[in-house]
Amino acid sequence: MKRAIYYVISVLLLCVVPITSAQGDCPALVEQALAAVGQMCQSTGRNQACYGNIKIDTEPQPGADDFRFEVVGDTVNVADIQQMILSGMNEASSEWGVALLRLQTSIPGTLPGQNVTFLLFGDVALAPDESVTDAPPLSAFLLRTGINDAPCEEAPESGLLVQTPEGVSEVTFSINGVEVQMGSTVLFKNDSEGAMSVSTLEGLALAGAGAEAQFIVPGTWASVPVGNNGRAAGDIERPRSYQGRVQALQALPVRALQRQITVAPPLTEEQLELMRAKLDAGELPCGEGPLPDCERLKTFVQNRLAMCEALRPRQRPPFCRRIRTFAERVREINQNLTDQGILPTPLPQMPPPTLVPPPPMEPPPTDEDDNDDDG
Repeated sequence: MKRAIYYVISVLLLCVVPITSAQGDCPALVEQALAAVGQMCQSTGRNQACYGNIKIDTEPQPGADDFRFEVVGDTVNVADIQQMILSGMNEASSEWGVALLRLQTSIPGTLPGQNVTFLLFGDVALAPDESVTDAPPLSAFLLRTGINDAPCEEAPESGLLVQTPEGVSEVTFSINGVEVQMGSTVLFKNDSEGAMSVSTLEGLALAGAGAEAQFIVPGTWASVPVGNNGRAAGDIERPRSYQGRVQALQALPVRALQRQITVAPPLTEEQLELMRAKLDAGELPCGEGPLPDCERLKTFVQNRLAMCEALRPRQRPPFCRRIRTFAERVREINQNLTDQGILPTPLPQMPPPTLVPPPPMEPPPTDEDDNDDDG
């Protein structure tokens, strides 16, 4: 029945959007694919993947019974996926792979109707990070995308959009070994063979890699070096304005997400300098202009610190020291408010997070490092 409905939708879209030239194929294909996702993937459940548009090659996990992921509208449990490879746009064969996933990530099991939306589009490969165990399906994964491959203005460059649901302030997961904490809509993609970018379109994201953790506020993006093994190979860089990326961001398929959003304007140079000046002065990048609300940012810091401290010292990624520095500043701010007779707004009580321990670090920390972490 799903296949019949898809074919009807395809015929109707081709009638409405006539293809008159090779250039016209690209916009029509984008329209058709997103319409198919909206119609055929509405009922996708928790920890399920929906086949949104051709072509997607999927390798099931060994022992996955009754695995069928071949035509638009097919759904499978993400725990049964060993690897998923989507096709970049091919106008001649009318292919442009799109997949919709709804994942639990760190959302408590007591909120079964709330899921994080993952929208993959174009030349994208996704696989679970097998170094992470005892976590919800795809709470840790490896991602590779095509680079600067949009064939027309109406088509986005290949990538992954992640969006938290209404009513969930933040979630955590690991992508290419980068620990991400977000309550927002964020774009992940490769900018080169050796780098992945993280762009916050709305809300707030905190990402940690190497010895650094960065707040990525709306209107900015940050780059992470990626090694040949697909994992973070160094510190996440300071965020930059996505001023030069506006045209590419406008083509993103945000309308296929669960929550409708407006992509935040890029930070101006003055706003970016304000954020950097705060960080250089040991302040939190919040509370002025387009910067996020300070209470929300403090909550992010407190929750990430709790996740770091829940791990054994040898398991803690190096960026946890940066988080500890942020947390010290939060305590100073709250103490100053108390001394002035202004009680700080209590931080909301979050449920215990689902921890995603990082893979073993190489080389292992020295005894001196362990003593420093325990201090």
